[in-house]
Amino acid sequence: MSLKVFEGLKFEKKNTVIHRLDARTKGLYVISTMIIAVIFTDIVPLLLLLIICFVLAVMAKVVSEWIKTMKGIAIFALIIFILNFITITENRINQSIAMFLRFLVLSASFSIFFLTTSPDDFSQALLKMGIPYEYTLMLTIALRFVPTLARDIQTIIDAQRSRGLELEKGNIMKKIKNYIPILIPLIIYEIRRSIMIAEALESRAFGAEVKRTNLYETKLSLIDYASILIIFIFTILIIYLHYLHILPSIFYLKLPEI
Repeated sequence: MSLKVFEGLKFEKKNTVIHRLDARTKGLYVISTMIIAVIFTDIVPLLLLLIICFVLAVMAKVVSEWIKTMKGIAIFALIIFILNFITITENRINQSIAMFLRFLVLSASFSIFFLTTSPDDFSQALLKMGIPYEYTLMLTIALRFVPTLARDIQTIIDAQRSRGLELEKGNIMKKIKNYIPILIPLIIYEIRRSIMIAEALESRAFGAEVKRTNLYETKLSLIDYASILIIFIFTILIIYLHYLHILPSIFYLKLPEI
């Protein structure tokens, strides 16, 4: 059972220019990537977006974690390719590859965001955007414990395998039944964890004050303002040139159909 896909949600503090960017700046980058990826159904623009994600991963020094994430989602991207190839009747090679790349680009951009943004900075960014603290807390706790959940699953699997459990043995129904000894301890363990979190929040008088203060306040720096301006201009320019059909012909390169 591969849990590499969750490596893309595990933040590690590093001293890079990408890590120092405000969460709102990186969030705008993700939104920009999503918009461009949805607009284009051509292979070359999506490949360029994927290359940009790789360059950002290199700048942030999270290449190994980013590659683990991409390997983890490769099976899902392959399923998307196969489903599109089966269902699409016209231009299916190009459309299937485009859908494959689009999924990779979206996953890659989100991975860059979560690998370089701490849950605290993400929470601060959401609060700055006017989202209530209760919803912000629920979202950040959920994101924070996704890698923890993955580790718990792997720990339980290793423990059960050491007791002789064979997950891959038997037919499809047998394989499903083999995971019951994994799910039951996992559910019990996570219920206990949720109770511990609730007790910790209650012991700190969560919700006692309507107006909260924070020890650290996030502020947009000059680099953030410059990055936001570049992202905004780049996105508008690409969309404008695309709909006027004046982008270089290489952007609309098509593969020959089989």
